[in-house]
Formats: sequence, C-alpha cells, structure tokens
Amino acid sequence: MKYLTVIVVGGCLLLSSAAISEESVKGAGIDGNRYIGVMVSSPQYKEDDSNTDFRSAGLLVRGGMEFNEFLAVEGQFGLFGEDVVNDRSYQIEYLLSVYARGNLPLLDSRTRLYALAGVTHFSANVPGFSSVDETAIGYGIGLELYADEQNALTLEWLRHAVGDIHNVDYKLESASLGFVHRF
Repeated sequence: MKYLTVIVVGGCLLLSSAAISEESVKGAGIDGNRYIGVMVSSPQYKEDDSNTDFRSAGLLVRGGMEFNEFLAVEGQFGLFGEDVVNDRSYQIEYLLSVYARGNLPLLDSRTRLYALAGVTHFSANVPGFSSVDETAIGYGIGLELYADEQNALTLEWLRHAVGDIHNVDYKLESASLGFVHRF
C-alpha cells in the first residue's frame, strides 16, 4: 500500500508540473509532449524456487508526458489472457505501472532509445497461492522508431516486478511491440 501511495502522490506532482509546461519537445524531430499508445505483450511469470513458469498474451495501454527531450513520466495498464500448464490455470489478470522515463536520441532525431524505472502493481492467479496482489519495483528499456513527427513503432523489454510472495522469489517480465501517437 505504501508503494501505491508514493506512486499516486508522485504521479500527481509530476503531472501537475507537466501541465504547466505546454511546450513541444524541441529539437527532437518529433511533435508534441504527450503520447498515448498500445502494445501487444506477452508477460512471463517465473518463480526461482519452483517449476512455476507461465506466459500469457495481452494488451498494454500506455500514456505519458515529456518534460523535455530527455525526461518523461509514463503510465501503463495491461490486461492478459490465461495460460494452462500441466492442467493448471495461470493468469496475470492486470498490471498497472508508473515509470520515470529517460530518452536518448540515437542516429537521427526520429530514433530514440529509452529507459524506464518505477513501480508496478499486478494481480495474478497462481496455483498454490489464494491470490497474488503485489507491488514491486520495475525497470526496462525500449526503442522508438518514428515514421513521421507524431507516430512511432516501439519495441520494449520490461521487468515489471521482482520480489517474493510467501518467501518464493519471482520475476514478471515481458517483451512488447507497439505503436505510439504523440499530440
């Protein structure tokens, strides 16, 4: 719960300060400092101390605001399907993340590498546990390839959460392919 409070308060502060700055990202070869997008994702949940390992496909919706060419805040929400392994049903029901994002323009102004670091809350159905509701630190990297000033193809790897549930270490990570529109 304390992570969720920190996320909400930090997010409100960042968004309120970003609302004051209405500038486009200058010099980046792209227009707009706000963005929304969607990604096809396949998160993998894996426990280190057991054979539990499953993957489910789903969609992540993302949105963010850039303060300048190099710094942004981003939120993601995802819904996922079910995976059946050895006649047992597993599912990442949803995840909600808030990240600080650092951007690095690469070869030209329309190719950017970015890094994300923040907090993720997720809910899952994992046999052996009554239910899983976890909040943990997350991080990742991504690449944006802009076709024009407002639309980009994204490729992203995230470790959404790392922690332990009832003394069992786990990892929740994904690779995603998506689209972003800036405005």
